[in-house]
Amino acid sequence: MPLQTHPDFVAIDLTLHVDGKEPQHIPIDGAESIYVQIPGGVKYRMTLRFKVKNRELSNLKYKQNVKKAGVTVRSREVDLGTREPSETEIYEQDFPEDETPGGWLMRGKYAATSYYSAGDEMLIVNDWTLEITA
Repeated sequence: MPLQTHPDFVAIDLTLHVDGKEPQHIPIDGAESIYVQIPGGVKYRMTLRFKVKNRELSNLKYKQNVKKAGVTVRSREVDLGTREPSETEIYEQDFPEDETPGGWLMRGKYAATSYYSAGDEMLIVNDWTLEITA
């Protein structure tokens, strides 16, 4: 089943920047699913590329919840601002640096959910998989 879409907001892709590694591009728009693999105990940051179409979107936010066995282990929220519609402009938003948990107990697959909203309006909700590796 393809990821959820919205006529006014298009999440194009994420770029994962891990210290000491080549950037990893993770397609979102048109993808069937999202799978992200990150080594444990490393610092990383992400860059979201997105488009706004048809109308201005105010108070855009990205929220992410990561769960293991149904328990939330990490949550983050990033303000994407107010953006004007454009057929050609692609916006980029860098997320603050973060660090993956280390140790063999933290390795494995996690269920993650990304929420994209404009004010009180939920635009897109997509589930994906995060794997913490050695």
